[in-house]
Amino acid sequence: MKKMIVLSDRTPLSTGDFRHCYLHPEDPEKCIKVLKRRKDTRHHGRIERFFRRGAVDSNRREYDHYLHLAAASVPLERYFPRMYGPMDTDLGQGLCFDLVRGSEGDAPVSLLKIMKGEGPVDLEADAVLREVTEFACFCQRYAILASCDEPGNIGFVRDGEGYRLVAYDLKFRLNKEFIPISTLFSSVRRRKVQRRFERLFEPLAESLGRAGNA
Repeated sequence: MKKMIVLSDRTPLSTGDFRHCYLHPEDPEKCIKVLKRRKDTRHHGRIERFFRRGAVDSNRREYDHYLHLAAASVPLERYFPRMYGPMDTDLGQGLCFDLVRGSEGDAPVSLLKIMKGEGPVDLEADAVLREVTEFACFCQRYAILASCDEPGNIGFVRDGEGYRLVAYDLKFRLNKEFIPISTLFSSVRRRKVQRRFERLFEPLAESLGRAGNA
C-alpha cells in the first residue's frame, strides 16, 4: 500500500493559476504540485468542445508531455527539474519533481520579478536576454508548446559566479484551433512557439532597458 503524503498542514512554496507547489515533507530536495481544490482547472479548447472530449487536469497534462518529450530524447535536464511521477497526498494526487535551487541554495527569481526591476543587482540585462533567447531556441527546436514560456514560469538561479535560466511548467497548452494542425504537425507547433516568444521579447527588452537606465 502506498504511503499517503500529508500536505494539508503545510504552506505552499508557491502558487500558480491552477496548482499549489509544496516542499516534500520527507525529502527537502523535492517538491509536489497539487491541483487547487476551489478553482476550475478544466479549460476546454474549441476542438475538445466540438468532439466532446473530456478535459485533462494540469498535472496530467504536464506528466504526459514530460514523458512524451523524454521518450523523444529531448534533453530536458538542461532547463527543467526532473520529474518523479504521481504521488498520493491528502490534498489529492500530486506530481513530484526535483526542487530547483541555485549553487548557494537560493530559490529561483522569476523573470516576471526581473521585468519589474526586482531581480538580483548583479544579474545583467544582456545575460537575461541571452539566456531567454537560447531558451526560446531550445523550445522552438523541440516544438515545446507548453506553459514554460510564461514569465512567471521562467526563473534565474545562481550558478557559480553567474546565473542560469530554469523553467518549471511543461503543461502542454490546450489546443484552441478548430482543426488541430499544431497538435498534429511539429513544424506548425514550432511557428506557434516562435510567435509566443516574440510576444515576450518586446516587453522584456523594454523592461530591461528601463532597469539599465535606472
